[in-house]
Amino acid sequence: MKRGPLVALAALGLVLSLVLEWLHVRAYVDPDAASFCTLGSRVDCTTVALSRHSVMLGLPVPLWGALGFLALGVAAFLRSRLLVLLSALGALVSLGLLGVELVAIGAVCLLCEAVHLLAFVIAALAFRSWPMLAPLERGMAFLVLSPPLGIGVALALFLPPYWGAFGWREVPPYSEGKTADGAPWIGARQPTLVVDEYTDYACPHCRIAAARALRYLAAHPDRLRIVRHQYPRMPCPPGVRAACLAVRVAYCAEEQGKFWQMDRYLFEHAHGGQVDIHAAAAAVALDERRLAGCVEHTNTYMRAERESKQSAKKRILGTPHYEIAGKRVSLKEAARRMAEAR
Repeated sequence: MKRGPLVALAALGLVLSLVLEWLHVRAYVDPDAASFCTLGSRVDCTTVALSRHSVMLGLPVPLWGALGFLALGVAAFLRSRLLVLLSALGALVSLGLLGVELVAIGAVCLLCEAVHLLAFVIAALAFRSWPMLAPLERGMAFLVLSPPLGIGVALALFLPPYWGAFGWREVPPYSEGKTADGAPWIGARQPTLVVDEYTDYACPHCRIAAARALRYLAAHPDRLRIVRHQYPRMPCPPGVRAACLAVRVAYCAEEQGKFWQMDRYLFEHAHGGQVDIHAAAAAVALDERRLAGCVEHTNTYMRAERESKQSAKKRILGTPHYEIAGKRVSLKEAARRMAEAR
């Protein structure tokens, strides 16, 4: 078989992967981003892009795909039998990613499926071409793998982490405190802009918006302050163990001086507002017994219920919700104001 079709298919996969990366960037950076391949809640590229599974080993999955197709293209151009091994690996990875979409995310991305289909087609053609490919050699492996490896290292070193903020294992590099009514804040001690942010740990869009706000804070640590308010979508009646559990865990982490670390952890791990106390305590390095006792304390329940009702009285229709100087602002306007921080 001629190498032209395989090289062309690998090039198409590379292009589609870069389009997916563009969608990934838009989903995280542009508050009003809308995907052209959204057909509903179950077929939505944005939902897949906003999933915590969209970044692996420090790089977005679409970039891993682009690097993989680059390697396949080089192997096909050089007629190396490494093409068969790489294409088989690509097909297996594609199958695994499809499983993640169906099971863990609950949505599929049509453009992703096009990329997966290309991976299977390339694998099938590569196996058929085995007799016509050059035997494996160390020098050939270097020629095939060095371009994607070099680009991958450069991306890992220099690509800004637009999809996240500081992690739960890190000490926040900014000042922290509480407002007069007890709401935690992070950022400038003498801010020129104070943004009140209302979020829910069970809201995937809140996870993205909160990370975006912290990235703006990183750009203006001496001018911007973010004040966090909890507005869970479920009631928080005292004594109901599952009620607002993630919110209560955040309060109790605050008691041990690690609200913002736990905040980052909960946005990644509080599925449906629920959280594993043992895992959370271990991840954020908290006293587990003290955390568990605090979570079940009556005062913690009452605080969660009180804050939920206070947020509801503002007639907030959904989260994330932003206010500046006591006035509601759209997500897009909040992003613009935080980007300018003045």
